[in-house]
Amino acid sequence: MIKKIFKFLKALVVGSIWTVIFVYIAENIMIYLWNFDILNTRDWQIINTFWESGGKIKAGKDYIFIIMLLALIPLWFWGWKYFYHVDFIKILLFPITWYNNRMIKKYGESTKRIVLKNMGTTKTKPNMEEIIEKRLKESAKPREKETGKIRQSIHDKISASEQK
Repeated sequence: MIKKIFKFLKALVVGSIWTVIFVYIAENIMIYLWNFDILNTRDWQIINTFWESGGKIKAGKDYIFIIMLLALIPLWFWGWKYFYHVDFIKILLFPITWYNNRMIKKYGESTKRIVLKNMGTTKTKPNMEEIIEKRLKESAKPREKETGKIRQSIHDKISASEQK
């Protein structure tokens, strides 16, 4: 239940921040390219009167304008989904990891380091078949004792029944 609440809060926060950023960017792009403010009702009324008076799309720039208007909502949803799945811990820790990697490059490359690997003895590794056979033999030893006891008890019962 708590996970669902945190997911909902994350979606709410990401959606709010993304909406503000998206509207700001979209508005600036639309104003720059077509002098159209998507938040201004007067600009929408101009488009409405243009369509009602029988306006036609003639130039490629008009087609791009219509496509941009229609693409705003899918882009907004896509961005919201994308940023919801971003790991924000990595983003918040980026300055620290960047500085750490920078220091490692700065001081780590100039110093001579000795890397010690495999400090054990230098015997060869046994192959997998030998390991499997060894484990089978170890697991078979207790079974041999049990089967020997069972055989002995069966032999005793048979020999006791023959003597009668």
